[in-house]
Amino acid sequence: MMTEAGTQQTTRQGPRVKVCHVAMGDLWAGAEVQLLALMTYLVRSDEFEWSVILFNEGRLAEELRKLPLSVSVIPEAHHTPIAIAKRLAKTFRHIRPDIVHTHKYKDSILGAAVARYVGVPHTVRVVHGMPEPFSGLRNLRMLFYTMLDRFVSRLLIDRVVAVSSDIEKQLVEIYGPNHVVRIHNGIDLDAVQVSTPRLQKRREWRLDEMVTLIGTVGRLVPVKGHAVLLEALRILRGANRNVMLLVVGDGPLRGQLESEIARLGLEKSVIFAGHHSPAYDFINMMDVFVLPSLHEGIPMVLLEALALRQPVVATRVGGIPEVITHGETGLLAEPADALSLAKFIQQLVEDKSMAARIGKAGRTRVEEEFNARTMAEKTVGLYKKVLGNVVSNSNPVS
Repeated sequence: MMTEAGTQQTTRQGPRVKVCHVAMGDLWAGAEVQLLALMTYLVRSDEFEWSVILFNEGRLAEELRKLPLSVSVIPEAHHTPIAIAKRLAKTFRHIRPDIVHTHKYKDSILGAAVARYVGVPHTVRVVHGMPEPFSGLRNLRMLFYTMLDRFVSRLLIDRVVAVSSDIEKQLVEIYGPNHVVRIHNGIDLDAVQVSTPRLQKRREWRLDEMVTLIGTVGRLVPVKGHAVLLEALRILRGANRNVMLLVVGDGPLRGQLESEIARLGLEKSVIFAGHHSPAYDFINMMDVFVLPSLHEGIPMVLLEALALRQPVVATRVGGIPEVITHGETGLLAEPADALSLAKFIQQLVEDKSMAARIGKAGRTRVEEEFNARTMAEKTVGLYKKVLGNVVSNSNPVS
C-alpha cells in the first residue's frame, strides 16, 4: 500500500518479487499507452519491484521515468539483435528478475530467449493485437517474425495474455487454453482530462459551433479505415452540407488520403490536425467520434472517447464489440461499409438525446470494465499464479 507521503511501505517479509517489462518503445500508440497506464498502477503495489527495458528512446521512456521504477534503454538503432541480446543478458543478470513481461514480437523473441538463457524463472507475453495484413516483401518478413514469435511463445513463455476475447479465441487455437489468459485493456481515468474547453478549442481551429464535427484519431495506415470514412463523409454531405471531418494523427497514407479527398470533392470539408498526444481536447470538440478500423484489438483511443462521454460509431471488428454494445454504449457498423457507417453517424447527429444517453453509458462501461486499476489487479493476479502464489494476497494496487 502507499503511505500519504507517497513512499512504499512493505507488508510482507523477505525480498519483493522482481518484474521486468521489456518493450520496443518506438511508437506512442495503443500498446505504449496501455503499458504506461498499467505501470502507473502496478508501481502502487508493495509486493513487487519494477523495472522496464526499452529498445528505443521516446515518449514512453520519458513518461515511465516519472514513475518510481528503473528504466533502461538499449537503442536498437545503434545495436544489432545480437548486441541487444548481450545487453539484455547483462541487465537481467544484474537485476535478477523473477518474471520478464514482454509486449511485441521483437522484444518477446529476444526477451524470452535471453531470459531463458540467463535463468529467469518465468516469462509472460501480452498480445496487444493480431498481426496486421501487409503485402509483398513486408508480408513475408512479417510472416517470418510471426512464426518465430509463436515458436518462442509456445516453448519459452509461461502465459500469453490476450487483451480481448476475439484475440483470446485466436490465441487458444495456437497455444491451447492452458497457455492463454484474457486481461482487457484499461485506461487511467484520472489522466483523461480536457484542458481546453470545447468552444475555445473549436475557435482555435476556426470551427463554428453550428458545424457538425465528426472525427477520428489514429495512425494514417490502411488498417484504420480512413478511406472508408472519407466515402461515408461524402454520403453524409449529400444530406447535410454542414458536416465536417477532423482527422487527428499522421502516417504514410497522408498523401494518398489527400488525393482521395480531392477526388471526392471534399477539400473544404476535412481537417488534418496532425499527431497530438494526448488528443483529449480534439475528441472533446467532436459531435460524434468515429472509429472505422478494419482490424483492431481493444483500441485505447476508443476507451478514451468513451471516457470523455462521446457518442461513438465504430466497426464490428476484433475486440470492439466487447466494449461497444450496439444501441447502448455506441453504434456498430460493418467494416469497410461506408453506407452503414454514414447511416449510424447520421443517426447520432440527428438524435441528440440518444447521443447523450450513449455517451453517458459509454463512460460507465469504461469505469466498470476497462479501467487501468482493474487491468493492474488482474495482471498482479496472473503474476501470483505464475509464481505459485508465493506473494501475499493483500490489495495489489491500493
